[in-house]
Amino acid sequence: MAEIQPEEIRQFLLPLEGQKITLNELRAEFNILQGTKSYNSIRVICHRLAEQKVLKPLGARGEFRVLRKIEPVNWWDDKGNEEPVEFEFPRCHKDDTEFGIEDCVEVFAGDMLVIAGASNYGKTTMALNIMGENLGLFPTLLMGSEYTASDGKISPKFKRRMGRMNWVKWITDEGKPRFELLPVGGDYEDYVKTDALNVIDWVSLPGEYYMIDAVMKSIKDKVGNGIAVVVIQKNKTSEYGEGGERTERYADIYMTIDPYGNESMLTLGKVKAPKGKATGRMWAFSVVDYGANLYNIREIVKCSKCWGKGYIRSGQNSIRCNGCRGLRYIDK
Repeated sequence: MAEIQPEEIRQFLLPLEGQKITLNELRAEFNILQGTKSYNSIRVICHRLAEQKVLKPLGARGEFRVLRKIEPVNWWDDKGNEEPVEFEFPRCHKDDTEFGIEDCVEVFAGDMLVIAGASNYGKTTMALNIMGENLGLFPTLLMGSEYTASDGKISPKFKRRMGRMNWVKWITDEGKPRFELLPVGGDYEDYVKTDALNVIDWVSLPGEYYMIDAVMKSIKDKVGNGIAVVVIQKNKTSEYGEGGERTERYADIYMTIDPYGNESMLTLGKVKAPKGKATGRMWAFSVVDYGANLYNIREIVKCSKCWGKGYIRSGQNSIRCNGCRGLRYIDK
């Protein structure tokens, strides 16, 4: 039997991009018997192919991964849209107050916005209001296990909430819905719609929070020229959502929502494309109409009297700051 040739191995591996292969599997494929010259030379061939970026040796002895063939990106002649998207952030349609986040950030096609919110302080309200403000900008897809029951039927709470967002026209004049609702309670990244506005409320990985950045990357990779709005849960005392700093890695805009007395507070975190000062800016707001709408939105800043501590010294004691009433922040 003629000795196995490197080109034979290369041609066999080409259709197997991304897959694992072992020396023994290659020997079986080519019917190479122990004791023959090709039995040992196939190892040398595989290591040479690894030097040529065809294979990658793995930890297990004699195991390799077939690398994907990568071509240089023609970045200089790309005709894609380089301009930011005319993306709108929520406002109150009752008192005409607004965050004005679009005035301090730019949103581009393919971006991912992350909302990390404490439970019952408006993260779903924020996500749905973002969706309502941007209907018509892209085809729109909403995913969330809280919107539908396990049998796929619509949640009465969700339908009531949508009815109370009466500033949005959810149905066209022809009677067709302006967004799709998927009854998905997990593996959201598998159902992302390319080139669309994907609102995912909310991603949870109990016991596997170390996987959150991989899930986020998969969502971002699949959204194409659309926008992803991803909601995650956050503990009240934590800086980041569940999963820690991993949740921020692939975000283009990272927002957190925390309690603010009887109201809520939104803080801008990471912003990849700011227009002036963005990161660290904060707004207080109320959630009204049983979780449907936002109200009394205003920017807040650290209290200058207590320097954001919420208390001041009075002799040997610490007392609540009467400038911010212990809230640490005041209206700007």
